Amino acid sequence: MSETEMTRLSVGDCVIDTDDDNPDEAIVIARPPATTIAEWEFPTNEGPMTTADTNPEYPADTQLVLVSFLSDLNDYWEEWDNADSADLYDGVEDNHVHRYGFPEPRLAPVDERETTPEEDTDLTDNEAEPPEQFTPVIDRLEQNEFTVSYDADEQVIRAEKFGVEHTINHDGTVGGESGIKNRVKSIVDRFL
Repeated sequence: MSETEMTRLSVGDCVIDTDDDNPDEAIVIARPPATTIAEWEFPTNEGPMTTADTNPEYPADTQLVLVSFLSDLNDYWEEWDNADSADLYDGVEDNHVHRYGFPEPRLAPVDERETTPEEDTDLTDNEAEPPEQFTPVIDRLEQNEFTVSYDADEQVIRAEKFGVEHTINHDGTVGGESGIKNRVKSIVDRFL
C-alpha cells in the first residue's frame, strides 16, 4: 500500500502495530507535520537511534507518528482519557508516559465496530460466560495485559502472560508457577 493510499492517522486514534503478531493497542499522541522517521531520535544502550534505523523496511522519508500504549497511559496518567486530543502530547510528557515513534504505514486504526461482533461470536461459539463475580478480576487482569479466557468445562479462568498460564478457581485459588503468580493472586484477592 502506498503512502497516498493508506489511512492518515489523527491524534487520539486508537491503533495497533501491523508488524506485531499480538499487538497492544496504542493511542496516537502526535503526528508532527513533515517529520519523517529519519528525524525522530531516541536513546538506546548503543547510543542514539532513529525510527528509520529500527524500521529499515520503510523509506526514511516516511511520515512519523508518535504513540503511547494504553497500558502505559493507564499506569502513568490516570486521567488521560479525559484530555483533549490537542493536549495528549503535553500530558504524556508531563506524566512521564513512554512514547514511541512509528512509520505511519506500520500502524492501523482499531475499528471497534469490526472487532466487537467477532469477539462476541468467538465467545458464544467457543466459551461460556464466566460467573459475574469474576468480571472485575477479568477486567483488571486484561488491564495488566494478561490474555484471559474462561474454561467452562473446568470452570476456571485462565490468565496468560509472557507464555505462562495461571488458573483461577471459583474460590479464588490461583494455580500456576512463576514470579507473576503473586500479581495474579493480588488482583484476585483485591477484586474477588
